[in-house]
Amino acid sequence: MTPLLIGYACIAAMFVILILGAPIGLAMVTVGFVGFSAIIGMSPALAVLKTATFETITNYSYTLIPLFLLMGNLISRSGVATDLFRGALRLTRGWSGGLAAAGMTASAIFSTVSGSSLATASTMTRVAYPEMQAHGYDPRLATGSLAAGGTLGILIPPSIALMLYALITEQSVGTMFLAGILPGILAFVLYTVTILIMSRIWTPDPTVVPPSETEAAPAGRFETLRLFAPALVLFGLVMGGLYGNFFTPTEAGGVGAALSLIFALWRRVPRAELVAAFVETIVTCGSIFLILIGAEVFGFVLSTSQLSNALVDFLSGSGFGSWQVLLVILVFYIILGCFMESLAMILLTVPIFFPVILANGFDPIWFGVIAVVTVELGMITPPVGMNLFMVKSASRGTKLSTIMTGVIPFVVTDVIRLGILLAFPAISLLLTGRL
Repeated sequence: MTPLLIGYACIAAMFVILILGAPIGLAMVTVGFVGFSAIIGMSPALAVLKTATFETITNYSYTLIPLFLLMGNLISRSGVATDLFRGALRLTRGWSGGLAAAGMTASAIFSTVSGSSLATASTMTRVAYPEMQAHGYDPRLATGSLAAGGTLGILIPPSIALMLYALITEQSVGTMFLAGILPGILAFVLYTVTILIMSRIWTPDPTVVPPSETEAAPAGRFETLRLFAPALVLFGLVMGGLYGNFFTPTEAGGVGAALSLIFALWRRVPRAELVAAFVETIVTCGSIFLILIGAEVFGFVLSTSQLSNALVDFLSGSGFGSWQVLLVILVFYIILGCFMESLAMILLTVPIFFPVILANGFDPIWFGVIAVVTVELGMITPPVGMNLFMVKSASRGTKLSTIMTGVIPFVVTDVIRLGILLAFPAISLLLTGRL
């Protein structure tokens, strides 16, 4: 069997194993090791596995992963999400769909310190959904908006997904964060407009909504600012210090984690919750680093089998134009995003598709944003988008069919947003200085 055929066999085996439910990190390590052994022999493959493991674990650049994860886990247990929702409600009370708009606003701000789509969706659903229920909101609008709002967690900096993309493609983490800001704001604006439109179709029961929901609240600007302050100050110090060249991305993660811990202690977060935050960080890091090791080993299979080059040659000889190639890749991302966690999907697919993107002349920073936005779309696309199940778990008792119906307008909104970002790359690149 030629190295190229071994490469194809490894790709096929990878997806079969994933369909069977194996952890993606373990699947990548196993398939990569077996494939590399078949190409160059067992002893060299063992040496590569040992080297990949050591270099991944000791890579200083990867230190920012546990630091930003810890920051998000501590903040999510500090009551910040509740404060953000209360503050956002002061701004949107009196609007049609004001509670849903408040949930979206809180999700956007929470994303600036979370970096995770699933964590944002789960946390904000637990905070906002009971309030929407009490006010008679249509469950479709409530759950659909919260599922969509959760996707902001992997686009608005400090996004773990953008961070990993930058690390594995050797791009600047700071530049990737900058590239995600305007698309994240665009997502928030379009989602909010969708809420305002759908709230007039899926209207609350007027006999249930209390008068305070339909009457504007006093301005209370100072109180609103106080509720927003912890998340905004943390985001400002971390991102401001990073772009002000006061510290590196890794140091920014350290500052964020330290400030989050101080804030959690100040808010008197129970010891059990603090321990849970550290344990969750360790478990998540274990999964991510296993995937990183697997990606490193699998990368050797791709390079020695010349699979990426063969893919580039095939697409070049197929008569497809650059944009048609990109469209095929994005459709693949949407399908994968329906049943695969975003970070795992990026680590699995980017090493395969990145050479194709470069060969077709696309900007790697711009493609990183497009890839993450497409992953977002997959995460809320019925019937198996992962955010749908996260919202179902957090909302308790809500039918999955209700959530699927509720998220459809936001899927349409995401398709429109993806089209805008494809048509106008300047939205992603304006702040990066790459125009």
